[in-house]
Amino acid sequence: MRKFDHTGLLLAEYQGKLFEKSCDLNCSTGIFIRRFLHSDLLKKLDLNDTSKLSLDVNEGITNITEQFGDSEYGSVKYSKSSMFWIGYMYRYISYTREINTVLLSKLFNYKQLNDVYFSFHTQDPEWCVRNLLEINNISEDIFDNNCRFKNLIIQKNMY
Repeated sequence: MRKFDHTGLLLAEYQGKLFEKSCDLNCSTGIFIRRFLHSDLLKKLDLNDTSKLSLDVNEGITNITEQFGDSEYGSVKYSKSSMFWIGYMYRYISYTREINTVLLSKLFNYKQLNDVYFSFHTQDPEWCVRNLLEINNISEDIFDNNCRFKNLIIQKNMY
């Protein structure tokens, strides 16, 4: 596990602000998150290196919009505060557990994060991670590449 340092904080705040700013787009929350998860910007963010990207939120939104176009599809939008927290937590976990965000979003769906937002958003991020793991009945080992690979081999051999 990587220590949450100044670089991690910068990246988590940037991603939180990016998610918050997405509320100003025409598309729904789900569409934005789906586009974000497939964006070139996320590939840069998952490097967890501030020297590889601009931390300008408007530029980030523009990059995603230029890559996928503008859309008025969908109508469900989460609150700005919830979106900030979801974006922040995804980057916090990605940074500290050194896991890519696409896999992380499969473990903790954005809808689940929105559902727990009111109970979790004032808590320490580590408390949130522990409780999300518990809710989903998974262990911290899920973040370990070797354990995930070992479990895949075991599952494959069972069938």
